[in-house]
Formats: sequence, C-alpha cells, structure tokens
Amino acid sequence: MTGGILTDDAIRDALDHGGISIDPFDESQMNPASYDLRLGEGVAVYDKWVSSVVEQQYPRCGWHLVPLTSPSYPATTDDVLDAREEPLVTRFQISESGWILKPGIGYLMHTLERVCTTKFVPVLDGKSSIGRLFVQVHATAGYGDPGFDGQYTLEVTVAHPIRLYAGMRIAQIRFHTIHGTLRRPYDGNYTGASAHGAVPSRAWRQFK
Repeated sequence: MTGGILTDDAIRDALDHGGISIDPFDESQMNPASYDLRLGEGVAVYDKWVSSVVEQQYPRCGWHLVPLTSPSYPATTDDVLDAREEPLVTRFQISESGWILKPGIGYLMHTLERVCTTKFVPVLDGKSSIGRLFVQVHATAGYGDPGFDGQYTLEVTVAHPIRLYAGMRIAQIRFHTIHGTLRRPYDGNYTGASAHGAVPSRAWRQFK
C-alpha cells in the first residue's frame, strides 16, 4: 500500500538528498505535488500495425503512416502481433515541424527526462491540457516501481489527428511514500540502458 503524495517542497528535498533523480531538471516544471515531463524526440510503431511506413521513406511528420483498418485484416494469423514473439518496430525522430498522430495507430513515444527513485513509488499521468486535446499518453503503464531508472515510454493514442512537438510538456509524475520494507530490488524489463527512448513491449520474455 502506498502512502501520501510528495509536495513540491518534499520533491525538492528528495532531489537534494538523493531520494529522487530527474535529469535534466528544471525548477519551472515543478507543480504543487508533481513534476512536468516533456516529450522526447523518438517515435516507434509496430510494423504489423501499419500497412505502410512509406509514401516517403522516412516521413518527416508522421502523416504518411497508414493504420491497418481494412475489414479483411488480418489476412492470416501471420499478420497478428503475437505477445509471445519479440515485435518488430520502425523508428523515427520528431523534427522541428513536429509529429502528426492519427487515430487507429498506437505510437510508442518517450519522456525527455530520465527519472529514478529508490525510496518512492512514481506514478505518471497525462497533463490535463493534453487530455483536453484527446491525447492519451499511456494505455495502462503509468505506474512505476521503486528502483526504476530511465526515460518513460509512452503508449500514445489520439481521438483526432494532432501535431505534437518534442520538448513540449506531455505528462506529469507524482511520488508516493511507501509503507513497509521492500523485500526485493527492482529487476524489471525496463530500466537503465533498457529504458532509453521508445521501448517496445517485452511481454515475449515471460514465455522464454
């Protein structure tokens, strides 16, 4: 069970004394009980969920990605993304002109900031300003474990076409206090070097 939520003063104290690390850190992104996180430059899409990554070889703004929405899809079971298999992705970088997201496509994006805490439970949510644009920044993965160290991958979907920009504030993270003793260190699939950029699902590892 988690306890109370850290205030801005408590977050600042934890940053000063090693309980929380945020890199890069900017005081202007602090809220009364959370910290704003910005959108990083990387984008990844699952190859089996887009029918074309090309009208240009590397779309500059994402508009040319086409979702697989045909009534006849999938043609065979080979066209289905299988949770037991490591998924193939195509990666892009957001340019200065931004990235256009479309309904029907799941986008793996990531935070610019690397966050680490061993003493608190981090929880990430989309900012209200982003929610009011009908952008969902994560499917179910807003909860973090003590010991996670890395950028947060965002599972982004939209209700309507929208252009987003690297560096804009996309989410906010809050920190909960912990009751009890942690019996085991964090050893999840996503941390450190494995939590940099937009990281695809590693659900397939549980079957190996």
